[in-house]
Amino acid sequence: MFIKPDKHILQRGKLVLGGAILLWAVLIFRLFWLQVIKYDEYHRLVIANITASSEISAPRGIIYDRNMTELAINTTLQRVFIAPCDIRDEEEKLLIARFLSDVLEVDYDTIIAKANKSLRQDETIKNYVEKDAADKIRAFIDENNLTCVHLQDQTKRYYPFGSLASHVIGFTGTEGSGLYGLELQYNDYLTGVAGKIITSTNARGGSIPTKYESYTESESGYNVVTTIDYKIQSMLEEQVMASFYDNNAQNRCCGIVIDCNTGAILAMSTYPNYDLNNPSVLDDWSLSQLNAYVPGSEDYMAAQSELRLQMWNNKPISTLYEPGSTFKIITASMGLEENVFQDTTEFTCTDPFYVPLTEETKWPVSCWHAGGHGTVTFRSGLQQSCNPTLMQAVWLIGKDTFYKYVQAYGFTSKTDIDLPGESKGIFHTPATLNILELSTASFGQNFKTTPLQELVAICSVANGGTLVTPYVVSALVDDEGNTIVDTVPEVKRTIISEDTAKLVTDILAEGVSSGGAAKNAYVKGYKVAAKTGTSEVTEIRNEDGETYLRIGSCVAYAPADDPQIAMIIICDQPNTENVFGSVTAAPYVSHAMGDILRYMNIDPVYTEEELADMEVTVANFIGLSTEEAIAELEKKGLSYKIYGDGPTITQQVPKTGSTIIQGSGLIVLYSGNELPRESILVPNLLGYSISGATKKLTDLGLNILLEGATQSYTNTGSYAQAINQSIPEGTKVTPGTVVSVEFRFTDAQDGG
Repeated sequence: MFIKPDKHILQRGKLVLGGAILLWAVLIFRLFWLQVIKYDEYHRLVIANITASSEISAPRGIIYDRNMTELAINTTLQRVFIAPCDIRDEEEKLLIARFLSDVLEVDYDTIIAKANKSLRQDETIKNYVEKDAADKIRAFIDENNLTCVHLQDQTKRYYPFGSLASHVIGFTGTEGSGLYGLELQYNDYLTGVAGKIITSTNARGGSIPTKYESYTESESGYNVVTTIDYKIQSMLEEQVMASFYDNNAQNRCCGIVIDCNTGAILAMSTYPNYDLNNPSVLDDWSLSQLNAYVPGSEDYMAAQSELRLQMWNNKPISTLYEPGSTFKIITASMGLEENVFQDTTEFTCTDPFYVPLTEETKWPVSCWHAGGHGTVTFRSGLQQSCNPTLMQAVWLIGKDTFYKYVQAYGFTSKTDIDLPGESKGIFHTPATLNILELSTASFGQNFKTTPLQELVAICSVANGGTLVTPYVVSALVDDEGNTIVDTVPEVKRTIISEDTAKLVTDILAEGVSSGGAAKNAYVKGYKVAAKTGTSEVTEIRNEDGETYLRIGSCVAYAPADDPQIAMIIICDQPNTENVFGSVTAAPYVSHAMGDILRYMNIDPVYTEEELADMEVTVANFIGLSTEEAIAELEKKGLSYKIYGDGPTITQQVPKTGSTIIQGSGLIVLYSGNELPRESILVPNLLGYSISGATKKLTDLGLNILLEGATQSYTNTGSYAQAINQSIPEGTKVTPGTVVSVEFRFTDAQDGG
């Protein structure tokens, strides 16, 4: 008998079947979604889960000087890390922690905490481990058959010359990226492309061989070839440091040497500097500034951070200052180019000199020369750094023309040097350039510029009239020596004619050689065009009245008849008797300029006066017969004394290779059993003139070697004075001993 199905049972069956079909459809769709549509994504996840990736650091590019001397290189150290997942037992964990803590000087509890992360494959214990410690760890691994302690190569930046050019080169951070200087500016080029090793791993992180293993080699960064010459850099740094200490500077001193024709920076220095290999360690001068604070206090920590930033600051490109009288070169070039006056045009200087603000009001401006210079030609006024002469000259130029040249010389814009942190000068607007502002601007007051802006503008006069863009990097090259980027010197514009540039240069060079304000910049055998400057920083009021902090500076270029290099040295806030740039900066420019010109094989050309004081190198007379020695000395025109009656010369003073002055030099020879005896007391020569010191020493039978400002100007009544002697007063020496004496014009001033 056929039984008709219950209607409700059929409905439930259909629902169950429909649900099953829907479930199967969902499952099929999900499988299709996972295995087809999302296949690539989940495949990557699976591969990532069974593989481990290790990065191979790329060598950072090397920084060279212009002669390919290495200034910044890489050194290979080790990263020590552990794989907690591979530590076999508690005993092994404690053994590893004790050893690594002792060898690496890392806190024991810190290592234990990292070792307890049992699922981790990589826990760094210490970065940048030196070779000796790394070798001990390798021996420890082998001795204990460890699979959980590892070493990995790490590259660390190293600076072979320590603090040399520290503010130019800059340094890198802990991650290897550049933080300051060229390391920051060219970081993208210096940074290479990291490589990678991919290996398959088992559940415990161990390596297993599969087709998923791969190796990508790292690519080195590009090497930077700079325009810096490390020898010229050393010469500049020596003199910037000397200016800082000799003049008890209350702020950092700085200097730049530049190829005035191309804009290539040959040297750039700030002192005190810092050690590039330990850039966070404050220099001694900065540390002395912390004495005013309680160690560990908030004020102490804040001051420490601020001093560190100041220490890293590249003063020549970032610090603004009033250039003072060095700017008179620029004002002179404007007027002579515009032909509104000639170098023979006469101006009258009174002290004080009055600037007419209105018909009723006049503003007094002092001349450094008490009573004024009287009536002088523009040539003489510039050489004597006469402020009233320059003020009257700028009135002839006019404010519109003056401002046009200020812009052309680059004082309202950056120089665009390829270094980070360059500041822009602050100058008046045409609307605010009134008669007083125009007058004081003519001699470099009441506006601000950077040392680099000032020097680049001076280069325009030195090179015949063109403004060049300064640069520090000449090329980027790869490890095979292929040039990737090559810097082409850039001329921005022509500002003055070659004739005007030569005339200004002639005036400046004559000022150095004939007793002008920049006479301390004199270099024997070379024509140097130079100008000194002094500007005020801050007015200080106390019970003694008003005083001012000063900045002394000197710009120079040489040889004046064919300029090759230009230089500036700035002494910030000297704390000494004479704070003028003619004393606090010019002598150091002289020393550096002389050393650099000789290093560059630029031959000196001596005047007749200089030839009379020529230096000669003492030959070797030991072993010669007395007759041979006398004949040789007379042939060279040298004075001599001989002690003893033996046939052969056995001793001599000065020794072979010493330097003496031909006209006044004395050679003392000894023969037979006669020996040199200390019998002469060195006198006090400080304050003596060149002629006075020479006579004093030669009368005693000693030699003098002249250093510094070795010329005298009888026409101006200006005489250099001895400020230092190599052998202290009262020292007993033998006849013929050489005493080096440094001379300086201590009366030199520069007006502003």
